[in-house]
Amino acid sequence: MTLAELSDALSMLVSQTYGQSSIVFLENASREVEIGIHDYEMGSTQPVRFDVYVAHEGDPSSPISDIDDVLNYEYLQESIEKVIHGERFGLLEQLASELLDCILEPDSAIAATVKISKTSIPGVEGSLGCCVTRFK
Repeated sequence: MTLAELSDALSMLVSQTYGQSSIVFLENASREVEIGIHDYEMGSTQPVRFDVYVAHEGDPSSPISDIDDVLNYEYLQESIEKVIHGERFGLLEQLASELLDCILEPDSAIAATVKISKTSIPGVEGSLGCCVTRFK
């Protein structure tokens, strides 16, 4: 699934809320994460890329003049840091699920998509990963 397809899926969700929601996102956020089930992955970190999209309730046509009027997108970065801090993950799907739990905590968040990619896998050209979408 491409980033454009992810964005389109969440845009369709927004349309189902009759325009009373919008999407915040964080793309291409790279972190070093302890992850993997293979022997060569144990005891070291790997570069992982995060793309996160969150649909949240709120009338985008309403006047917005203060950070309290919106879902502060900085919480996406904070959520990644909170989830990966000091924990080792076996599977990308496990990491995505825990990140979705954190991202969907705000009351106004109604759905989210997390795409996580390992970007430096020995013997693999390109990146591998998973994409998980969850609705409240």
